[in-house]
Amino acid sequence: MRVLGQLHDTYVVAETPDGLVLVDQHAADERVNYERLREAFADDATTQMLAQPVELELTAGEAALFDEYREPLERLGFRAERAGDSGGRRADGPETSRRVVVRTAPTVLDATLDPELLRDALGEFVSTDPDQRGDTVEAVADDLLADLACYPSITGNTSLREGSVVELLRELDDCENPYACPHGRPVIIEFGEEEIEDRFERDYPGHAGRRGEE
Repeated sequence: MRVLGQLHDTYVVAETPDGLVLVDQHAADERVNYERLREAFADDATTQMLAQPVELELTAGEAALFDEYREPLERLGFRAERAGDSGGRRADGPETSRRVVVRTAPTVLDATLDPELLRDALGEFVSTDPDQRGDTVEAVADDLLADLACYPSITGNTSLREGSVVELLRELDDCENPYACPHGRPVIIEFGEEEIEDRFERDYPGHAGRRGEE
């Protein structure tokens, strides 16, 4: 692709042999980050103690969902417990039962995740209806990595240098699936040459006879 520029500091505009493409820069970077995290996670299953345990304040509904995810999260490297748990017993009280303390995380997240991002990602994760997520550890991992990949990604309304755009497109080209972000949104929209010509009505009768090929 030959980069032409940015549209509204949100979409990369590029020319291809077949037409024109718009690339959503946030969705593209999210895909790149997701596949990088997924590869790193597959290569390193070790866990680490967090220097400062992360506390999540859950709603009543989220607290109920936490029990659904606790075991698969532990198998992924996140050891979390309700505040007040001790030897499997929890202190009484609604305020205590809705607070969750995360004490370990996968080692591969060390360089990319700070406590606030961990808090946001896990909070968003446990707030989702289990029926909308897979029930295997692999499905849980994919969903969580997709959430984590979103935070460091380039946002919309961000002006990019030409070198940054080229690097982003190069990394996207190396992805297993460059066409959708991990949440399923499209990364690339293509406008074919024929579609563009149709929109400009370049095939109207007599066009070529008047001035030749234009």
